[in-house]
Amino acid sequence: MTARSFPLRRPPRRLTVGVLVAVGLLVSFVWFGLGGAAPATVGPGATEQGQGADVGEATPTYWVWASTQIWHIPTPVPGAASVTAAIPTLLPVTSASYRINPSTAGNVSVRWSFTESTTGSLATELELRFTDGLSRPAVLETVYLETQATHPTAALTFTLYWDAGSFGPSGVTIQTMQVDVLVCTSVGHCP
Repeated sequence: MTARSFPLRRPPRRLTVGVLVAVGLLVSFVWFGLGGAAPATVGPGATEQGQGADVGEATPTYWVWASTQIWHIPTPVPGAASVTAAIPTLLPVTSASYRINPSTAGNVSVRWSFTESTTGSLATELELRFTDGLSRPAVLETVYLETQATHPTAALTFTLYWDAGSFGPSGVTIQTMQVDVLVCTSVGHCP
């Protein structure tokens, strides 16, 4: 009789509790990460090019965050939005643009667009807190805007630019984008 060789059979592998916990945590992080991000367009134009690690918003229903994009500071450079709660920038009855930090035409920027609905609160001060984190530590900017004394006849778009400096658009790494729009109790009395 000749000896036949048979392949060795390994006993079936059993998943350890540690592996199951690690997989569960990974699935949870992905699930909450995808569900917790607010919709935002981030890229060098109108099409989506990427997504930040933390993109979020908190805004009143009549002041909607429409988009966030990597852009350039336009020429001419928009006027500055107020950084003083007691003297907010009064919004015009037409769409407009503002800058939220010292800016130079042509520099890479983060462009935030908001839509004001026709049913918003009248003559109300809004405190906008922006957190922008690109290829350097995050920057916090706060500006103050005041809605019109009469309702606009159509939804308006207000665009705010944050000058990110002189880095090239392809070299910007987005780490965080956050905006909080808070409604002040009265002019100069903000959270």
